[in-house]
Amino acid sequence: MTKTTTNQKADPMPDIADCRAMDIGIAQFAECLRNGPNSCIYAMPFGYCFLCKHPNLNEIIENTKKIQQVPIN
Repeated sequence: MTKTTTNQKADPMPDIADCRAMDIGIAQFAECLRNGPNSCIYAMPFGYCFLCKHPNLNEIIENTKKIQQVPIN
């Protein structure tokens, strides 16, 4: 018998366009602001919230701050 292997590609990074996170003052962690159950691979349950450990966390925090500053008319 021969052993066949398949090339397993790593999952691509999830799109962060809809990600929102708030800085909590702990390096490499932020509070995820998404509503509902969180199925993101970078979300870690912590008490009554989820902590985000995404590799691009700083970008997510900056995007969240920009969105919060936009006035709604």
